[in-house]
Amino acid sequence: MKISSCLGAALSLVLSCSFAQAVELRVKVEGVTSSKGTLMVGLYDTEEHFNLAIADAAKLSLVDNPSRLVGIAMRARAGEQSVVFTNLEPGTYAVVVIHDENDNGKLDEGLFGSPLEGYGFSNDAAGFFAAPSFKDAGVLLGATDSAISITLKYPAGVIPQKKQK
Repeated sequence: MKISSCLGAALSLVLSCSFAQAVELRVKVEGVTSSKGTLMVGLYDTEEHFNLAIADAAKLSLVDNPSRLVGIAMRARAGEQSVVFTNLEPGTYAVVVIHDENDNGKLDEGLFGSPLEGYGFSNDAAGFFAAPSFKDAGVLLGATDSAISITLKYPAGVIPQKKQK
């Protein structure tokens, strides 16, 4: 009897430890300029997948891109919106957000590949005439839940609106 109760206690401890490793990442997206279109949010767990998503953003939705760990699409609302990623293993992740205002499922680009719609990265990372690196956008998740904010950037001439009620 003693051995079975010890085994049961050990099994309970192992199971509780494995579940304790899963954490959540809360992402607040700020500066959404309008309630037109869709907010697309992609979560990436490797530099390779992050770079593929950026390379394909003008061709393929973050939600449909096979390189994403998780992809979410939601109706845009002016002001701020939030999303929560759950059951994540500790590690480094990067988030990409696109405000697809015309609902064509991709990031519209202008001359030389410059974005024509709102976009943002975790850590509010910015590149120099290019997207930031995974290292700059990476958020290290440990053993506890985390929360971040991303402020969208829009092409010149687009002014963020106040939150609509």
